[in-house]
Amino acid sequence: MSWNESIHLNNTSNSIINILHFVKQEFLVYLPLIFFIFGIIGFIGNAFTFLQPCLRFNTCCIYLLCGSSVDVINLSINLLSNYIYAVDNLVTLVTDRYVCKWKLFGLVFLPQLSMNLLALSLIDRYACTCSLASSIRQIRRIKMVPWMIIITTIISGTLSFYAPLLHDIVSGFGCTSINPLLNGVLYIILHGFVTPIVMLIFLLLTYRNVQQSRRRAVNMFIISFKAKYFLFLGFKKSRKYRSIS
Repeated sequence: MSWNESIHLNNTSNSIINILHFVKQEFLVYLPLIFFIFGIIGFIGNAFTFLQPCLRFNTCCIYLLCGSSVDVINLSINLLSNYIYAVDNLVTLVTDRYVCKWKLFGLVFLPQLSMNLLALSLIDRYACTCSLASSIRQIRRIKMVPWMIIITTIISGTLSFYAPLLHDIVSGFGCTSINPLLNGVLYIILHGFVTPIVMLIFLLLTYRNVQQSRRRAVNMFIISFKAKYFLFLGFKKSRKYRSIS
């Protein structure tokens, strides 16, 4: 490589770095605010939809509205604060140990609670497709909604309890993980696999129930049609016999 080519390559690299720095300073810094605004708009739309008279007492709609409310709280606490303080990660600025642990707990707990409420709405839809004699249909009663939300909150807190245990104040780094490998593995397993797999299972169970219900409806229609057909043939033969007599 010649000297001129090396200079040209360095100038190109510097120009790319300057462009990326400009994009970060002028555009990426506003992403938290943009996401927050879109989140508020989505929440208003959900609230307007799920609070309609025909839906406000539907248990699935209640769970979805609660999940949307948790999302807004999460955006306000964990994302908007980064824009207000103009930092990429506010956690690294925390110097108090207990604030660090509570901050990390909220950072993990709120998204997990939102996902679990979404999973709860899928479980509610599954219960809706079960037979009338099934005991799982009891969770669709309005008086069970507060209990189901409390249970979901406890489960979410339990799944997120590892975050404050594996984070602490480290000299020179602020609030950070004291065991990054274990923290990453637990995060991937608990939040990346467990909840989505539970949601997928109940989605497939709901689809199976709907298919079975559809087959039963088709079979009942066929049986009803055959019964009416044979009754019609019997009535026709009876009239023919009477006319001959």
